[in-house]
Amino acid sequence: MNSGLITKQAVRFLALAAFLLAGSARSAIAETFPERPIRIVIGFGQGGPTDVAARILADAMGEVLGQTVIVENKPGASGNIATQTTAEADADGYTLLVGALPLAVNHSRFPDFPVKFGEDIVALAAIGATNNVLVVDPDISVSSVAEFAALAESMPDEISCGTFGKGSSSHLGMVEFQNRANVTLLEVPYTKNSETVNDILGGHIKCWFAPVPSVAALVDAGELRALAVTGPDRLENMPDVPTFAELGYEGFDVRLWVGLFGRADIPSDRLTLLAETANAVLDRDDIRQDLVRLGLDPLNMDRVAFTAFVENEILRWAAIGETLQE
Repeated sequence: MNSGLITKQAVRFLALAAFLLAGSARSAIAETFPERPIRIVIGFGQGGPTDVAARILADAMGEVLGQTVIVENKPGASGNIATQTTAEADADGYTLLVGALPLAVNHSRFPDFPVKFGEDIVALAAIGATNNVLVVDPDISVSSVAEFAALAESMPDEISCGTFGKGSSSHLGMVEFQNRANVTLLEVPYTKNSETVNDILGGHIKCWFAPVPSVAALVDAGELRALAVTGPDRLENMPDVPTFAELGYEGFDVRLWVGLFGRADIPSDRLTLLAETANAVLDRDDIRQDLVRLGLDPLNMDRVAFTAFVENEILRWAAIGETLQE
């Protein structure tokens, strides 16, 4: 066979196959794992980027592991319900967590919350990150961030803005904008992506720092107006929408990152298998393309790098997290 015909993807999967088949080099506890379906718990409702990313990962991991991987939505408490559910499950590798940005923010928001990253929950794989985009009801007569800021300044606490609750990327985007523009919006918290979409389309809320995957099609169809994205670069699927940094909000960077986590005390060989399986499927071109089409850009981190990334995010948001304690 011509070695040039062996693609990078084939090499990765040959390596993963060898890993999965090397039972003699693994302890007995992992030789038959998994023998039943695996559950991935997420702390947000159906239809949002975390949910979509979890389902893409679950399907791909299930194919490789030969077992169904089920996604279970447990919204509430800024993701803490799902995190605690995972931490209280048996330490056997059959319950995992797809967590996101609030997992880091919650460390300082809820100092008494018993589940701690690095002690109880550990990182397995970085799935991706998505910008938020400030969208407005087209009935609002603004076409730029400057016009929107001027309107908000003239109507303090009157322009309703949807969020997924304190500490979510939508809320942090709103807070960052308020602080930078010296305005105050009226927060309207939601737990389900679908409800937020329905309410902004129905005119019940006037703006939303929305995850891009949730509104990209609506912006394309002209049903919502996009004013700016919250990451450092313009997006391929919204090339005409500027970044906040371009508009004078230097350093404005609020993105929703998503990753796979598990209990720290799951047997190490099972953690290794789960992490290597997740990272292998996330490195597939088809999976990467699926995530990119949804607005999730790959983070390109191994397990060690992703662990350090989450630790840095905990430190980064500590100051604002303390101001959001409930």
